[in-house]
Amino acid sequence: MISYRNRSKNLQLLWAVFLFFVLPATGFGQAAASSADPFQPGTQNIDARIFRTINNAQSGFKTSVLGVTDNSALPIAVALPAGLAGYGLVANDDESFDTGVLMGGSEALSYAVCYVLKIGIKRERPYHALSNVYTHHLDSTDPYSFPSGHSTGVFAIATMLALRYPKPAVYIPAFAWAAMVGYGRIYFGLHYPGDVLAGALLGAGGSLLVHAYEGKILPPIRKLIGLKGNSNTSALILPTDRGGVVLVSVGF
Repeated sequence: MISYRNRSKNLQLLWAVFLFFVLPATGFGQAAASSADPFQPGTQNIDARIFRTINNAQSGFKTSVLGVTDNSALPIAVALPAGLAGYGLVANDDESFDTGVLMGGSEALSYAVCYVLKIGIKRERPYHALSNVYTHHLDSTDPYSFPSGHSTGVFAIATMLALRYPKPAVYIPAFAWAAMVGYGRIYFGLHYPGDVLAGALLGAGGSLLVHAYEGKILPPIRKLIGLKGNSNTSALILPTDRGGVVLVSVGF
């Protein structure tokens, strides 16, 4: 008889595969490659219309707030998994170390698939494809728009935090931050809504997939590192108003 835990893991794995592979790689990808291409620049499809609505709604307040969340995405994507794993080693805290390892793994996996989709679909960024786009910075690392790499990373982080610490005080601000980063990528003219949605699915699916295999991923790494002990204390890395990060010790 299959236990409830095993059924739950199997459902999580199926959902992860669906989010990670099926939706972004086939649904969006086939749409982008079709003759009636909703990704073609200048067409008045729903993706372009929603983009215009968000990108045209410029204000000083939103620019300031979204600038902070946008600038925090990459520093947190690097510092949070490294900080959690490092804290776990120093404090002999298995939970924090495991979370850092799983989060780093989910980000790496999600970013890899994101990059493959980018170079395969080659969708131009809206500020290249459309006219009269409001942009505040053009710090993109590549010329392609689909999927959003920032959205992939932040939703991988938020999903892993929700899986590891299923408390509203953790996952509500985590997903709120991720949503603001995704919204900001459209607001700043760097991505279409479809890019952000695909990135969010990739990130969430990557974390679900890695979490489903934590029983195979973590034991050999723990053995290699020699981490012992357990603690109810973990660590969070929070953004500052200048896009930096600060390590905070938190009890769960």
